[in-house]
Amino acid sequence: MSDWHRASALDEVWEGAPLAVEVAGKPIALYRLGEEIHAIGDLCTHEPDVKLSDGYLDGETIECPMHQSCFNVRTGKVLTPPACNDLPVFPVRIEDGQVLVDIEGVEG
Repeated sequence: MSDWHRASALDEVWEGAPLAVEVAGKPIALYRLGEEIHAIGDLCTHEPDVKLSDGYLDGETIECPMHQSCFNVRTGKVLTPPACNDLPVFPVRIEDGQVLVDIEGVEG
């Protein structure tokens, strides 16, 4: 079952700059990698009060600003401790210049 919601306008998602959004009450971060948009949970799995979108983005790796855990923004996979749980990854589609996220279709 799909549950697509508007997350942002496509032109609001810039390469190298995570965009924090709330979609149906869920904190999600959007990332542009070339022509692709990726959506993952925005809260660190190690410190759930910390927004990853406030961290350091290097290519497709986002680093938590509190304890430096790193995650892959394509897959949500944790890359370095202290975090040990992956992030939820949400399917994305683009329609009429809008970024839509399926909040029920968590991948991975």
